[in-house]
Amino acid sequence: MKNARIAVVDDDQALCSALVGLVRSVGCRGEPFFSAEALLASADLLKFDCIICDVRLPGISGLNMLVELRNRNCKTPVILMTAMTDSKLNDEAISVGAECLLRKPFATQVLFDWIDRIVSNDRPIH
Repeated sequence: MKNARIAVVDDDQALCSALVGLVRSVGCRGEPFFSAEALLASADLLKFDCIICDVRLPGISGLNMLVELRNRNCKTPVILMTAMTDSKLNDEAISVGAECLLRKPFATQVLFDWIDRIVSNDRPIH
């Protein structure tokens, strides 16, 4: 997991910064983005090992961002996160290509386990 380049997308700047600090604390290179549009416009878009993104964002949602990434042939694994309780959201997230959907609040270790699986390529293929 060390040195993995992780993009964190969340419009809640405090949470985004906290998640970036969290992934940096385990040796990853975390980079904050406060909107899906900012990530999609990044010159480094194809250089990330993993993207962590909130589902509910102003403008382009996390789900729509993931669809756009796939339309651009960007295969970077995406971990979606949400505080919403809609049970259909799990299936929708997986159907658009998310690795998983984490429900806020989630345990730090659960996030680390997913990142580790993704960067070590030890995950099921959808």
